[in-house]
Amino acid sequence: MRFVDLMADRKFVLVVSLPSNNLELAKAALEGGADAVKVHCNVWHRASGHTFGTYEENKAFLKDLIRLCGNVPVGLVPGTSEAFITESELRELEEMGLDFVSAYSQNLPSFVMDSRKVTSAVAIGSDYTESILDAVKDSDIEILECSVVRGEAYGQNLTCADLLCYSSIAKRTGKPCMVPTQKNIRPEDVKYLYRAGCKALMIGAIVLGQDPVPEELRKITAAYRTAVDAL
Repeated sequence: MRFVDLMADRKFVLVVSLPSNNLELAKAALEGGADAVKVHCNVWHRASGHTFGTYEENKAFLKDLIRLCGNVPVGLVPGTSEAFITESELRELEEMGLDFVSAYSQNLPSFVMDSRKVTSAVAIGSDYTESILDAVKDSDIEILECSVVRGEAYGQNLTCADLLCYSSIAKRTGKPCMVPTQKNIRPEDVKYLYRAGCKALMIGAIVLGQDPVPEELRKITAAYRTAVDAL
């Protein structure tokens, strides 16, 4: 099932953002109950502290990952404004079976929005405004990633203020909202995100650790899976 259909059809969706591009970690995420798996290329990742290589360097890995995941959607952060996949590389990814790309709106080239095979999960940052949310509501954006935590607050515990912020974004835009673990969002917090109107949690390095072994990642993912299934 495509990622956008999961967001529409399921109560709540669990995404695992791998701290490194490693097939053993991907297998552990699947075993732990991930609904979707996301990886990176062309980027330095703040939370994990890792630098991910170019698309060309990761092409073989991406093919193997998509094959491993089967019907589980695979997403990719394909770079930043300094280095992003090209239009021809996007066509290659479409043929590989990549399901979605995830990127900040200021980094996302307009040509990605024209893809009929790859969904864009567009992220807004901490500098968003109410007028931007209104524009999102009227746009073709299918999935909104709420990456709205300021860098200095990374890793802190989830607060009521965070929940009010996520709820406001979800209600104002009317889009299915995915929350990444910029904050230390625990399994027991999943129910609060759901009540706030969010549709997905994407767990990454803040809760998985910067360099988890597969068994650690599987256990952590399974704890969030249990919380999602309890909704």
